[in-house]
Amino acid sequence: MAVFRFCLLEPIKTPLVNKFYDKHKARGRASKADQVWVAYKGTEIIAACRVQNQAGLLFLSTLYVDEVWRGQKIASQLLAAVTAAQKGTVFTFVYQNLIDFYLQNGFNYALTLPNSLQSLFEVYAHRNVVAMHFTRDTVPS
Repeated sequence: MAVFRFCLLEPIKTPLVNKFYDKHKARGRASKADQVWVAYKGTEIIAACRVQNQAGLLFLSTLYVDEVWRGQKIASQLLAAVTAAQKGTVFTFVYQNLIDFYLQNGFNYALTLPNSLQSLFEVYAHRNVVAMHFTRDTVPS
């Protein structure tokens, strides 16, 4: 069985995750201000996501798993590591085909959004996304 390591990347290593995103043509670009979380197999990054500070709110974006490693629950494990480390609610915008995945991982629909995220949501709305959020009390049993 493969052993994966999940961790918060040091800001100085942000270019590594951007190379990973570029290699896989994933949307989004990490900055040193983001929390950048990765999954490693050995020394290779095989999955990544970032948590941005959007006007004091936590916003999860650019969750991507290398196609070679999909189907092994790496995204779920990475999400668990990320959400366990957060002290507040984590918001995200989810493509329709991924709603069930996020629901299974403790996220719920965000029926209302704070103003700063509502503005951001309107920018992404043309991509047919749904606003969701994770809070400690939504952890699946």
